[in-house]
Amino acid sequence: MAFLSTSLKSGYITDLILPAPLEGQRPDDVLRTGLDAIFASVHTPNTMITLNPLVHEVKQLASTDPKAVDVATVAPSFGVALDVPYAILREGDTASPGGFQQFEILDKLNVMFGYTTDLTYHAAIRQTKMGMEAFTNAGSGVTIYGRWEIKVGNDADKGAQGQGQVINLIERNEIKCNVLLSWYIKASLDKSHRETHRRLKEKWLAAMREAGYK
Repeated sequence: MAFLSTSLKSGYITDLILPAPLEGQRPDDVLRTGLDAIFASVHTPNTMITLNPLVHEVKQLASTDPKAVDVATVAPSFGVALDVPYAILREGDTASPGGFQQFEILDKLNVMFGYTTDLTYHAAIRQTKMGMEAFTNAGSGVTIYGRWEIKVGNDADKGAQGQGQVINLIERNEIKCNVLLSWYIKASLDKSHRETHRRLKEKWLAAMREAGYK
């Protein structure tokens, strides 16, 4: 019933504050290390998927699998082009049009009184020069477009001192669903995506510590 359809938007931002340079380093060296560390996660679909606390299992699908997300149909519905210069195209039989890789994901959802239910859904993800993009078919007519971007914050004073320069991790989502499901979907996504950002930041901090920074 099209008259019950609605579109929701959400967004999240996480600041990754760079540490002071090590002896003999310049601020640019720290920035490069910080960017490499966050891109290593964002450009690895399995990592990004499993950082979501609801995810229990994930497996990659071939682009020809009948369960794969039809990106050629879904992308235009969100005003997203498949052939774009910012996409990182990867060869292989799992790459669908536009450089998207296909995944089947199993979530464990808390219902009530300690009971859980399984939800299997499908997502198409591609790496971009700024981060990543994803289309998700969550079932029950729910489709989601997500875009992650990594940007360097404009704090010239702190950056010049070599400490406190910020990398911004920005996530934007558009959700199309039945209006009767909208409140539950938005609440569930908000909780899980905030936790995803927290886990991603912890992973980045661990990578920076491994590189010798405090």
